[in-house]
Amino acid sequence: MSKRRVLAISSDLDQLRRIVAGLERAGAEVDAVRSVDAIAAEVIPHRYVFFAANDGDAAQLPALTAKLRERAHVTVVARHAKLADLTGYLRDDRVNHVVVGDELDNGVYVTAQKLLTGDIFGVEKYLPPGTPVHYARLRDFDGRGRAIQTVLDFAEEAKLRRQVRTAIGQVCEELLMNALYDAPVDADGKPVFADVDPHDRKDSRSPRPVSIRYAATETLFAIAVRDRFGRLAKNTVLSYLEKCIHSPNQIDRKTYGAGLGLYLVANAAATYVVNVAAGIATEVVCTFDRGAKSPLRLVGMFVHPGNAEQLKSGPTPETAAGQGGLERLGGG
Repeated sequence: MSKRRVLAISSDLDQLRRIVAGLERAGAEVDAVRSVDAIAAEVIPHRYVFFAANDGDAAQLPALTAKLRERAHVTVVARHAKLADLTGYLRDDRVNHVVVGDELDNGVYVTAQKLLTGDIFGVEKYLPPGTPVHYARLRDFDGRGRAIQTVLDFAEEAKLRRQVRTAIGQVCEELLMNALYDAPVDADGKPVFADVDPHDRKDSRSPRPVSIRYAATETLFAIAVRDRFGRLAKNTVLSYLEKCIHSPNQIDRKTYGAGLGLYLVANAAATYVVNVAAGIATEVVCTFDRGAKSPLRLVGMFVHPGNAEQLKSGPTPETAAGQGGLERLGGG
């Protein structure tokens, strides 16, 4: 089978070489240029593009997207990026991944490998080969509590700092609550727990099991939470994150529900990747550094091509408000 051609763009020659090396390692055949202006074609034929948004180069992103095919996928590589910068890059439907700073080499490689193979699920992809991955399955509130405690006990045995363990616990809590009570829908697509008060949901069982996988290495801790519904859309994640970013003094659990959870996760983790197969599963992968907390540096939304149209648009704070509550996210 012939290799897939991927386009790499960076004005920094050393950075461009590193991007190309990561892409080739993932099995791609790479065309490399120093700027968008160097591309003569009116329509860029490549489906996958890795674009370095260095300093003033970020202004070239609109010119790049204007030349892309509708089904192209752009990965932005940036030296530095705040959470607001990340959501800004991701607004275009074709920009679905951002790799920041020191994550460049492994981030480009893993992102490209998943895109090229279509094999998008699994926390193992973000871990060194052979890393033991532990697993727990649950269906209710009590199971959630036991799973979180098991993960935290493991993190303590792995000698993670208390501050890191606290962040891990918060993220596990948010992701498991979303998977148990926001993801499930009935045969007609109606959220199963839509009419159940959040405080009463702890007495209910999810109709399908939820799983959590976790692992520790010398440098990081990783978790992955998976539901069996596959409904979390990119615009849902972005709209809730942006709402919280621009309302930092007004967000609260009652108003933003699981939307606030997405924001808390994005602020706590170093990696935040969503893998979705519509109607089948949503998996959220997060990693945490063992040392001092660093800002989010790898974010991505991978959608399996089968039934991908179902995930073109999901609930937002505005549409959810019209349904009587902002806590209905549609998965995670």
